[in-house]
Amino acid sequence: MATLYEITSQNPSEFLSMTSYTLKEFEALLPPFEAALLNTKKTLEGKQRKRKYSNYSNSPLPSPADQLFFILVYQKQYPLQSMQGTLFGLSQPKANAWIHFLSPILKAALATLGAVPVRSMDDLDMEGDALVFLQDGTERPIQRPKDEAQQKECYSGKKKATR
Repeated sequence: MATLYEITSQNPSEFLSMTSYTLKEFEALLPPFEAALLNTKKTLEGKQRKRKYSNYSNSPLPSPADQLFFILVYQKQYPLQSMQGTLFGLSQPKANAWIHFLSPILKAALATLGAVPVRSMDDLDMEGDALVFLQDGTERPIQRPKDEAQQKECYSGKKKATR
């Protein structure tokens, strides 16, 4: 029986919409993911590994490609774990275990490629000719200061708050 990864990889536009990766990008990420998977020190249950990692043919996610597809779908779609489990033929607790097992492995693979997102402005390297993209968030109301000069600094230009 074909896995969801094998079925979805036959339709590039569906694959892109489920993972945010093209098949070419996915195939470039797969070797570092496999290497990180083989170097993992934890088991699926979160215990310290005593022997090296191996794939089992009777696993619901039998190959590294299936496992990478599973975690990328979760990261992109962020469905309820019960829905993620249903998609991949797992129970909710097993989906949870796989998510917690594969997330650090994906992060390690992305770090190998130098593609880990920056989480704070302090970590952002703004030197050189690198392009920097910033995302503007939603403005939130703040407590207005009593001092008139400080009020002007904090004023956003909005006339009234809508609630």
